Amino acid sequence: MITLKGTITKAVVAFGLTFPQAVLSDEFTAADVLEWPTASQDSYFDTSIGMIAIVATQTGAHGHVADCLNNWYWTKEGNDPEKNALIREVMGNLSGYDPQAVILAVVEKHCGTFKPD
Repeated sequence: MITLKGTITKAVVAFGLTFPQAVLSDEFTAADVLEWPTASQDSYFDTSIGMIAIVATQTGAHGHVADCLNNWYWTKEGNDPEKNALIREVMGNLSGYDPQAVILAVVEKHCGTFKPD
């Protein structure tokens, strides 16, 4: 049975595969994020990972990623400072890349990929 949610998900994935986002950035880079105050970086990471978790719950095939993020990134007190430090380290090594791409790469390394099976 074709559902609206399934159709929209497939359309977004098809668009993303047809018109991939350039992850090597000339404008907004991971280096730019690393110039922000630490509290602003933490907020950016938290928001970005929260959105990744929301997408993971909505695809119907990536609930394991959302479950992993709940256990890997967040604690009872909020986001894990050690994980934010790890993201900063990776951003420092990939400073010319889009910060969202770097965050997604860290998430996929620890919690699994969004690639279709």
